[in-house]
Amino acid sequence: MTGQNLSLYALMIGALSFTSASQAADTKQSLEDQQTLKLCVDYNGLTSDEDRQAYIKELDRRGQLSVKDHENLKTHHVVNGSTMCGMYMMMGKPLAEEGKQLRPMVYKVVHVYPKNYYVTQVGMVVASYDRKPGELPPKLSETKPAVQPPPVMFNAPGGSPHH
Repeated sequence: MTGQNLSLYALMIGALSFTSASQAADTKQSLEDQQTLKLCVDYNGLTSDEDRQAYIKELDRRGQLSVKDHENLKTHHVVNGSTMCGMYMMMGKPLAEEGKQLRPMVYKVVHVYPKNYYVTQVGMVVASYDRKPGELPPKLSETKPAVQPPPVMFNAPGGSPHH
């Protein structure tokens, strides 16, 4: 190689190494900018172990994964105590979801997958059911039984104010 070709070759190698380093930084930056739910759902479609580790590292940084998630990520087995994020990572996006607010900051959601129903409450899996033909999914809230009001005595002492 001549001196000019050698310097051109060195310049190309330098540009390639700079590009791969900047792509890694861009990937890290793009993961930090992504919404948490999108990271959880997108994880299921990843094929590279390097990408999976980057996603897990970012989700751990955000505090989204439980010990159960880490134990079951390789087996794709959702258990009680898994997070909703971990469920999305293992199973992908559900076919359907229906949720209800039970009280302030407490939501109960039924997630429908091809073989199972998963019930989450406050972002944690609390129950799972097999899907069977002819059976309905679990209810979001139980119907309250009819209860008679307590007896009221209007003329009882202290029952009515005397002004």
